[in-house]
Amino acid sequence: MAERIFTLDDLARVESVCPCLSCHLGAAFAQHLTNLRAGFPGRVTPLGHRGAGPGKTAVPHLVTLRLGQRLLDVVVWEEMSPAQLAAWLPYAETRARVPQLAGRIPRLVRIRQALRAGAFTLSGEAGAALAGGRYPSFRFFVEHWAQIKKEFSA
Repeated sequence: MAERIFTLDDLARVESVCPCLSCHLGAAFAQHLTNLRAGFPGRVTPLGHRGAGPGKTAVPHLVTLRLGQRLLDVVVWEEMSPAQLAAWLPYAETRARVPQLAGRIPRLVRIRQALRAGAFTLSGEAGAALAGGRYPSFRFFVEHWAQIKKEFSA
């Protein structure tokens, strides 16, 4: 699946509880996820300016926004219930990496930018996944973190 790149026009087409750019991007991304996640339990809930509710997990998504000729990596946060998190990441081992990697957003963005620029190429299963159409989403990082961490030294 090719990466979805959002534009300011996409943000103008969605309703948001807050008029800021971040909340509009969160609403546009939530709509995008809703369209992709057939059979996903519950609805996609962007966090906006609040934290995750009790018993829920704040999950970052690395989203690309095009401003003119420039691509920006932006983080949009989604609130997930335990059932949603388990549906999104079926293996407990990968779910356990979410908080760890959520704290490493600047590094993940550097890796995304290096991959996009062709300055870094992954090998093995992660490289094959990218060559097969995956893109470096937060989920991709969670699923392949051991290999990415080993190969990326910046």
